[in-house]
Amino acid sequence: MNAPVTLGIIGTGLIGASIGSRGRDLGWRVVGFDAQAAAADAALQRGAIDEIVTRDALYEQADTVVIAVPPRATVAELEALRARSVRATLVLDVASIKIPVCDAARGVANFVATHPLAGSDRSGPSAARATMFFGKPWVYVPAADKALEMRARDFIAAMGARAIPSDPAAHDDILALTSHVPQLLATLFSKTLRQQNIGDVESFCGPVAAELLRLGNSNAELWREIFAYNAENVARHAREMAAKLNAAAQALVSKAEREEHDSH
Repeated sequence: MNAPVTLGIIGTGLIGASIGSRGRDLGWRVVGFDAQAAAADAALQRGAIDEIVTRDALYEQADTVVIAVPPRATVAELEALRARSVRATLVLDVASIKIPVCDAARGVANFVATHPLAGSDRSGPSAARATMFFGKPWVYVPAADKALEMRARDFIAAMGARAIPSDPAAHDDILALTSHVPQLLATLFSKTLRQQNIGDVESFCGPVAAELLRLGNSNAELWREIFAYNAENVARHAREMAAKLNAAAQALVSKAEREEHDSH
């Protein structure tokens, strides 16, 4: 791809700092802005960005902009961008929901909605790494402007990821099943397990339970936003899963009762 002279990162948390780190490895100049000054300072100290700048300075300097903030802040950032000219030839988001993002981005020049399917239960720039996206799928919503779409695909490839096209509605429905409901289950499992009268509960966990506990420690505020934006899809898939769990539980009880009856 034509490497951006300057890559601008709005939000220097886990994903933003990882993108910045990869950009710097590629020899790009990376500038960052974060509403939380401590996060920007940490990203700078970690080497994920070259310089902390203001939001206005970032949009004035960057050839490519990545909006890497939680969903509600992403929507607000895009709505604000409608009122200003955008110098960058490519603007991306990385939010886990796409319909609200695409709605907010109407009228924003050179924008492509995307979502890298990579991350960690840890948060913040201290957990960032340049190899975060290597070999991982990175979903994007195809643009009407094919040259713009190719710029987005080239950027994704530069991050080491695999570009996967998707319709916004399909993305949100599928992610509800493959990501959001599993997170909901992990959160509920972790909460339920920790309410049991077991001392060192981790010692009683096999690999699956340990993974659920790990996921249950993910950023609760971020996930509340994701659940709120994708509530209908998450609720539908959660109800389907609950119905299947209830049916499986009933089948187990019925089988046990039959076996007990047959033994007498």
